[in-house]
Amino acid sequence: MSAMPDIENKAQIAASDDRFDQPQRKGRPGRLPPEGSGIITRRITALAVIVGLIMAAGKFWLYGQTGSVGIMASLVHSALDIVGAISSFIAVRYAVKKPDSKYRFGRGKAESFSAVFQVCLVVFAAFHLLEEVIGHVGHSHGVEQSGLAIFVMSLFIVITFWLLIAQSWAIRATGSIAVRGDRAHYMADLLANLFVIGGITISAFTPYVWADALVGGMMALWLLWTAFQIAKLAWAQLMDMELNEDERKTLVRLAMEDPKVRAVHDLRTRASGPHLHVQMRLDLDETLSLSDAHDIILGAEARMMAAFPAADILIHPHPAGCGHSHGNLRFTSVTNP
Repeated sequence: MSAMPDIENKAQIAASDDRFDQPQRKGRPGRLPPEGSGIITRRITALAVIVGLIMAAGKFWLYGQTGSVGIMASLVHSALDIVGAISSFIAVRYAVKKPDSKYRFGRGKAESFSAVFQVCLVVFAAFHLLEEVIGHVGHSHGVEQSGLAIFVMSLFIVITFWLLIAQSWAIRATGSIAVRGDRAHYMADLLANLFVIGGITISAFTPYVWADALVGGMMALWLLWTAFQIAKLAWAQLMDMELNEDERKTLVRLAMEDPKVRAVHDLRTRASGPHLHVQMRLDLDETLSLSDAHDIILGAEARMMAAFPAADILIHPHPAGCGHSHGNLRFTSVTNP
């Protein structure tokens, strides 16, 4: 029987282990092996598409029954949810593909591009909604069939809340930026539905019929805030931002568990969808044979991959007594551990 399944199981256990000597990696990219992460993200994005279709169809029907500007605003948001969810649905499947001769670092950044696409959609919709709200401010009217509208929107709140719980679990397990983008959409949709119910209630049972248009305006502003949050996440991966300090310190500690490793230099890390990429230089005793140095490097890789099972690790062995600096000074001169 092959030992490979046992190695993979150990990696999965280590990734979910909450021992004090491991960094807190819940919600971080690369916590699971790419194959395990891919299964979770594929299922959750498919669920998001289905939920988006159900809610968009329901809100389209409800808008025809009520004529509510707030429901129209929420309908536009649900339409965006569908487009964004489809984008994530495709991106997570592409991002988890194995590296090949053309994409040696994998295709993980497809998730980030999906997030950027979602940002563009959200900003476009926000300004469109603001235009609609301005046009309705002077022509507000009461909402028809307010009881039906409140009931249906309450049902959508329950469905959305259930989806958010599932998405939060998926993010906790995978750290997927594409799923984070989806969750941001649906969190905004949940709050929008609450705002819509409030606006319909005020419009139907008080003289303040303009409240419905006000809800649409609040919805547009919330969309812009959502776009900003998603953009921050996408920027971090597209610009190859370093992993957080706890993760970097853990990589150094794991590398130096072997007393034959004198020091760690030139550590570089980045996340790319479900993958992590790690580079470092290990200072070793200059009297070691090439075979002994190779064994030390293999041991360091095994320890790091047990804690970071999605990591692609490249280690350069270096004689401890050599003062020569490798690589382009523009990059190696950056402060490192």
